[in-house]
Amino acid sequence: MAFPEPLERLVRRLERLPGIGPRSAERIALHVLKMPREEVAELALALRDARMETRRCEVCGNVTLRSPCAICADETRDRGILCVVEGPREVASMEASGAFRGLYHVLLGGDAPREGGAPEPQALERLRRRVLEDGVREVVLATAPDREGEGAAALVRETLEGTGVRLTRLARGVPVGVRLEYLQGAVLAEAFEGRRDVES
Repeated sequence: MAFPEPLERLVRRLERLPGIGPRSAERIALHVLKMPREEVAELALALRDARMETRRCEVCGNVTLRSPCAICADETRDRGILCVVEGPREVASMEASGAFRGLYHVLLGGDAPREGGAPEPQALERLRRRVLEDGVREVVLATAPDREGEGAAALVRETLEGTGVRLTRLARGVPVGVRLEYLQGAVLAEAFEGRRDVES
C-alpha cells in the first residue's frame, strides 16, 4: 500500500540525504509522524536555521555564522601552521581534542569524500594563496588514511608544489580506514605529535 502523498514526498526527500536508503527514509518519516507537533515544528525550524544562518568562512572554508570564523579571527592561534582537513566535521573533532592550536583549511563544504566529493578547486587555490601570502611555515595533511583521503592529500601536495612550505602528515595513532571525526582526543593528540614530513 502506498503512503499518502505528503508522506511519500517526505520519504523521497529523506532518501536524498547521504547514508539514508529507502528503508531508513521510511522509518524516519514514520517516526516523524509519531512526534508531537511542537517537536516537528522545532525540527523544521532547526533545519531552516542551519541552512539559512550558516555560511562558509572565506578564509578557511569551515562552517560558521560569520566570516572570518572564530578560529581564523583568534589572534592567539599559531598562524604559521595550517591543518588541511576534508570537512567541517574534522575541524570539530580536532577542536574537541585540544591537540591543535594553529589554523585550518577545509577542502570540502559540507560534503564528505565518502559520498563522492572531491576537494573544491577554489579551496585548493585558496590554500596555495594562503601559503604564499600569509607566512605559513607548515601544512599538516590531516585527511583520512583511506583512498579518498589519500587522493585529497595528493591533490594538496600537487597544489603546493614549488611553494617551499614544509608538508607533514598525521602519523601514528590514526588507524587506516577510520574517519578522523570518530577518533578520541588522545588519539588525535598523539597523531599530531607524531606527524612526519611528506615525501614528494
